[in-house]
Order: sequence, then C-alpha cells, then structure tokens
Amino acid sequence: MSEPAQTTTSYAPPPNCTRAERGRAWAVHMFTTLGIVAAMLSLRDVLTGHPDYAIIWMLLTLLIDGVDGPIARALEVEARVPRIDGFMLDLIIDYVACVIVPACFMYEFKVVPQNNFGIAVLSVMVFTSAIWFARKDMMTEDNWFRGFPAAWNVMAPVMFLLEARTWIGATITLILSALSLTNMPFPHIARARWMRKWTALGATCWIGGVAIGTFAWPHHYYFVRIMMYVGSLYFVVLATLRWLHDRRQKQAADR
Repeated sequence: MSEPAQTTTSYAPPPNCTRAERGRAWAVHMFTTLGIVAAMLSLRDVLTGHPDYAIIWMLLTLLIDGVDGPIARALEVEARVPRIDGFMLDLIIDYVACVIVPACFMYEFKVVPQNNFGIAVLSVMVFTSAIWFARKDMMTEDNWFRGFPAAWNVMAPVMFLLEARTWIGATITLILSALSLTNMPFPHIARARWMRKWTALGATCWIGGVAIGTFAWPHHYYFVRIMMYVGSLYFVVLATLRWLHDRRQKQAADR
C-alpha cells in the first residue's frame, strides 16, 4: 500500500471564519459520520436475524448520505474545516454502508445462495464495488454516475422484499457488479439533471416501496411489489435511454 505524500498544506480555516461557522461545519461532519453508526447497527440486526430492522438502518444511511452533501456545500464545510476530507469520509462510510453490510444481509437472508457459489458472487460484488469507489471519473458534470454506483443498500432490500429466488439474486448481483466496471450511465437520484423530475418520482416510488414493504414485513402487499417493480423498471429504462442519448451524441461528434 502506497504511503500518502508529505505535504506542507496549511489546515487553518480562513481568517474571517467565526467560531460559530466552524462549529456548524464540524456538526455537518459529525452528522455524516453517523452513517457509519447506522451501518454498524444494521450489521448487528443482520447478525441477530432481523431483516426489517437492518433495512431501516440501511435506509437511514441512505437518507444521511442524501442530505449531508447539500448542507456541507451550503455551509462551506470544506473551507471551514480543511483538516477533514469530507469526500474521503463519505467514501469510507459508503463502502461499509452500501457494500459490506448489504453483502452480509444478502448472504444471511438468502438473497444469494448460502453456499460457496453465493460467497463467490458476493466476493465479485465487494471486489468490483471497491474498484468503483476508487474511480476518479465516477460522476459526470451533470451528476450521472459512470457504472453501477454500488447502491447495494437499496438493491439488497429490493431483492429481499420481492422474495427473489437465490439464482435470480445471484444473476442480478453479477450483472450489476460487471456494470460497475463500465461507463453505463446511472442517475444520482437527487442531483442528476437530465430527466430530474421523472427521476425524483421514480425514486420516491422505488424507495417508498422499500420503506412500506419493510414496515409491513413479513406481510407482502401486492401494491408494494408494484411500487418496487415500477421503480426498478424506471431506472433500467432511464439508464438505457441516457446510454443511447450519449451514444448518439458521440457518433454525431465523430462525424
């Protein structure tokens, strides 16, 4: 493992930064870091056999990850607490919350087979997800991800609540893992500009279905299944449309 380069960078906040402003900036970092606590509690509930509680904690990590960025930018956290790399902090938490905990969830609750093949599938998942999180080109200027963004903290609950057979769960996991190493576009559900209004509606339907299904578990209501199917189909169609759009633009530019 390579060592970080030695630098002489000053980590002092701007001279005009007040104590209250620094305090608010630190509070944002503390709020972000709560995501790793929620991830640990989710893992505890996986290990104690409570899939519904585990999903609730995973959804909480998703909520924290969705709101801390805009707050951090609004409060200029990077400038006011320059010693802490908020992007790196976010990546560390996301890898645990979005990959490691869902991998344990998927094995424990039979989203993938509970055998050596299932372990191999999950090994591919955590391996490709690590590569994706290290990508320097993971996002476009208009907030679309390049490659599947390792959003296993949503995919694992969806497959579980839809009661997907283990071979289907394994197949979907392998396909999405492979897509994380490509440039296939996937939208950031809150920040992607292209088709933003429709994406917000699709995300509400998708994640809303997961939330309702979790609180209703072990009951499986038909309308909840429809919400998750519609939300999943929307993002598949949207990613395909964006891929075709980008391909046409590239072909036009090459002429």
